[in-house]
Amino acid sequence: MDDANEMAHAQRIRRFLSNKGISPAKTVLPLIRLLRPILSNLSEIVLVMDQTSWEKRNKMINILSVALSYKGRAIPLFWIVRNQKGNSSFDHWKEVLTPVIEGLHQMEWLIGIPIHVVADREFASPKLAFWLFDTYHVDSTLRIKRSMYLSSDGISETKIAVLLNEMASGTRYELYNQIVTRDCQFKMNVVLRWDEGYDEPLVVTTTLANPGIADTIYGKRFGIEPMHKDWKSNAFELNKTRVTNPKRIETLLIPIAFAYVICVLEGEEKENNGDIRKPPKGKNRMTGLFLSGIRTIAKYIKDTTVTQFKIFIRDLFKPFFDAWRIPIFS
Repeated sequence: MDDANEMAHAQRIRRFLSNKGISPAKTVLPLIRLLRPILSNLSEIVLVMDQTSWEKRNKMINILSVALSYKGRAIPLFWIVRNQKGNSSFDHWKEVLTPVIEGLHQMEWLIGIPIHVVADREFASPKLAFWLFDTYHVDSTLRIKRSMYLSSDGISETKIAVLLNEMASGTRYELYNQIVTRDCQFKMNVVLRWDEGYDEPLVVTTTLANPGIADTIYGKRFGIEPMHKDWKSNAFELNKTRVTNPKRIETLLIPIAFAYVICVLEGEEKENNGDIRKPPKGKNRMTGLFLSGIRTIAKYIKDTTVTQFKIFIRDLFKPFFDAWRIPIFS
């Protein structure tokens, strides 16, 4: 390929990534529908919200995403990208959660399946929990900070750090109807758990009437961290591209998200067919569904021709290209 053709191809890619008609908001429903074999069999849909960031070419890249927790892994559903340092805001949280929750509520085949949001200390806000419960009747379990305060009817407020100082390793407490922080009166239940062998206790607040399983549900949050690592380095190597523009990264993550879902579905099929062994009950997977799926698909791609692969990609994304009015490649 000569330099002129290479530059022309690069320019086409830049135009595609900058196209204002393409956005993650338009892919939420297709991703949910693609995940129907998984979603329709769940007793509860656990959504994980988290942020990942890194610096590239003297620019900070922040990606705030919402993903489905499934079998120890997270599957991307929606994301926003910012070129700003620091934590995201309450408005950002609503922006990234709203299309996912409303998209799930649109699916008739998901009626009756509850939704639960889990998030780490960065999102430790009773305002978020209240908004989710009041707006969508969605429960949430959030890890909270030692610096926050708890209070209940007739009892003065207590700093969480004081309660933790009185705990011993191997203990667990449940506190009911607690007001968390001084600027929100929304009452939640709180779990304080200090497992033996850990340096610090876990403190989570939940809207569940029975907080007994809140810490277990919170544990499903950790699957989003390897998903972000797959985005950046393990599988898709996003951090090796020269792209730093937020809009272009948001668009680039669209085919990555579809590829991620397809790999998980392929891994799920291999497990259901007995091609890979399911983990023993109560044990973690040695190889995740995503890794199993991407290994199989990589073998398919290696064994096929470029023309056959182009036909597969064209047919897979044709409905979206048609909806976005983008000329499809031949």
